[in-house]
Formats: sequence, C-alpha cells, structure tokens
Amino acid sequence: MGANHFINSRDPEAIAAAANSFDFILSTVNADLDWNSYVAALRPRGQLHFVGVVPNPISTQVFPLIQGQRSITASPLGSPTTTAKMLEFAARHNIQPITETYSFDRVNEAVERLHSGKARYRLVLKR
Repeated sequence: MGANHFINSRDPEAIAAAANSFDFILSTVNADLDWNSYVAALRPRGQLHFVGVVPNPISTQVFPLIQGQRSITASPLGSPTTTAKMLEFAARHNIQPITETYSFDRVNEAVERLHSGKARYRLVLKR
C-alpha cells in the first residue's frame, strides 16, 4: 500500500522506540491497548484519533496530553460527501482494498481465521 516503514503494534518495545514520532495515529481497532504508549508515540500537538470502538473506556495519563498539547479525538467514518471524496481519491491513485474472499460454504473457515487473528485486513463472504 506504499508504506516504506512499519511498526509492529504488538511489540511494546517497538512502540516505545517510536516515541515523539507521529503527528497522527488513526486507530481502527476494536481492542483494548496500552493507550499511554500510543500517546507517547505522538509528537507535540499530535493526535490519536479513533474510528474503531474499543470494548472498554480508554485509560491514559493526562499529563503527557497537557505537556505535549496532544489530543485524543474520535469520529464516525464520515459523511456521504467525505466518503465520496475518499473513494475518488482511492480511484485516482489506484488504491485498492486488501481482502480475503471466502464463499459462503467456507464461512466456518473464514470465522476461524478471523478469531485466530490470522486474517489480513478484511474477510469478505461472497456467494
């Protein structure tokens, strides 16, 4: 998808090594994580933004937010106009989704892959 570097979000040392690195972190997960480490990965005036709904309240220290003028924000995926602009941008730059497609008769296999954490990005059931 064009990335030339990545950080393994399951590796606490990798996230700690990224301290003060990001202007913006977009969280799409529906899992509880160590949000303090993500706040610490933000540069001053950086933003941790949620579009995924985590199962429990977000717990983080306030002082790093104040000290670095960092913020935590959230929004729905966007209005129809915003979604249309995003789709136009993706089409113009040939950005395509990464999906794994399964027929309905393989639904149990797809669900098992999802539950095991082995799914890459999105699973799609197709007739």
